[in-house]
Amino acid sequence: MESARASLDQLVADFGWISNVTHSHDFNTLLHSNDPPSPLQSVDLKYSLDNMVYITQKLQAALDLVGNAVASLEAHMSRVQSLQHDYEVMLSPIRRVPVEIIMEILYCTQTAADDLEEARFGGYNVFTGAKGPWLLGQVCRPWRDVVSTLCPRLWATMTISIPDSWRRNGNQKHTMEMLEHALERTRGHPLDFLFEDHNSLDGEERDVMDRCFNLMNACSMRWRRAGFIVPPSLLRCLSRFRGKIDLLEDAYVHCRAVLGQQPPRVTGFEIAPRLKSLRLDGIDADVQFPFPTANLVSYNDERSSAGDQLNPEYVRIFKSSPKLLSFSFHDSVHTTGHIGPPSSHPRVTSRSIQALSVSSANLLRIIDVPALREVVLQPARSLPYMHLPRGVIISLSELIRHSHCSLTRLSVADVTIVGGDLVAVLRLTPCLQELSVRFNGWSKVYEPGMELLVDSLAETMLEDGPAQHSLVPSLTSLVIVLAKVGDTCISFVDPSFIAMITSRHESGALMKLVLHIEGKMWTYGLRSADETDLMLLQLTGLALDYVIKDI
Repeated sequence: MESARASLDQLVADFGWISNVTHSHDFNTLLHSNDPPSPLQSVDLKYSLDNMVYITQKLQAALDLVGNAVASLEAHMSRVQSLQHDYEVMLSPIRRVPVEIIMEILYCTQTAADDLEEARFGGYNVFTGAKGPWLLGQVCRPWRDVVSTLCPRLWATMTISIPDSWRRNGNQKHTMEMLEHALERTRGHPLDFLFEDHNSLDGEERDVMDRCFNLMNACSMRWRRAGFIVPPSLLRCLSRFRGKIDLLEDAYVHCRAVLGQQPPRVTGFEIAPRLKSLRLDGIDADVQFPFPTANLVSYNDERSSAGDQLNPEYVRIFKSSPKLLSFSFHDSVHTTGHIGPPSSHPRVTSRSIQALSVSSANLLRIIDVPALREVVLQPARSLPYMHLPRGVIISLSELIRHSHCSLTRLSVADVTIVGGDLVAVLRLTPCLQELSVRFNGWSKVYEPGMELLVDSLAETMLEDGPAQHSLVPSLTSLVIVLAKVGDTCISFVDPSFIAMITSRHESGALMKLVLHIEGKMWTYGLRSADETDLMLLQLTGLALDYVIKDI
């Protein structure tokens, strides 16, 4: 190493004299003028130029020598670094991680479905090799061994849906093999899956999905959570697994709105002794869909064109479901303002239901739910711009009064509010903690009701000690969302609104405010100083989500 350094130092020293070379005074004078050199000067200049060419050639030769040496050394360095990396890999702590820990790491890679309603169904797409356990198995051999043989739960949470990329690339010939391999690697573990049929008109894809359904049907005794998004042609096939789903706890069935007649009866879920949760969507109201209710905890029904036709069925569910905690029914037809006459039959009592989400006024009038804590009034998701009639909120008041229940959470979306209807409900729910009011299509007719709501929320009363708010004093969260506002003034959002929010926050109760107003050519009564006061409440702990858009 020392000799190499001496050689390099000598090579640099051989050219050290160059730094001392300067031009003569005559040369500089001539250089800075346009005069031609004399014949004698030309001879000297030509001699000096030849010397510079010679020195340049020697310098280039030295640079080539050093450059070749550097390139060679860099190649050696790259090789040594590669070898060093190999040794570091061999000594990496990850190689000493127990298999059990690797399994837990791999399980943490599982992702849920995008739709929160479907989050407990499905997982990786069986037919997407670049994701899920297929991808994890490509990282290294230890991971591949663990994924393939020791992680059945990772494989058992799956989505069965042919992706668009497979249609474009024509790779469907391997579809069945991938599903078979995935099921084999579940090693008998309970299955959580979402089966999605896109109702393709392609004959080959139609055949593939039918075969996939038959393959899953053969494993029905292992189903724990099963979701189906199918066309009418496959809905009738759900009866094939009747009596073969003893482990099933959660079920979701969505029938696509495509051409095709739905079957009169679907019996697949009739015998499911462990069934706890059932969600139906898009199924015609006249399709008979029997299911057990002894262990039912959650029921969500968005059948199409149901109206009040299914109320007798719901009465049966209320009577026969001692463990039912959550019930949801949203009719996907345009609800009218008609409310039937009071029923001559006594209300059906469910002492277990704690959460109710409905769009039917008449349904609210036939039940008695003393344990009710949460209520959501809103149209079906398929009708986001439809407003429910006034009778819905009036029926809710009657329900609360009759059931003697105490709500802690109330969400009202696209419900016609007239005068003091909403305030009347709140006066019956003194323990309410969360209130949400949403309008996906704001109308001026709702203004008086919202003004009365704000005024009532501001009211206080004096008892022993400091003043307390007389209406829902324990309110911790308030959400107000107005969408598609057009050419109007939102009069209830004014300095009095800010004063009400400030008062409730300073009392120590209100900790969250969401205020969204979006539309075109609308105004409101807040000044910049009022908005500043609202923003300052964040300094004392108010979680504020304030969005104002005039688009």
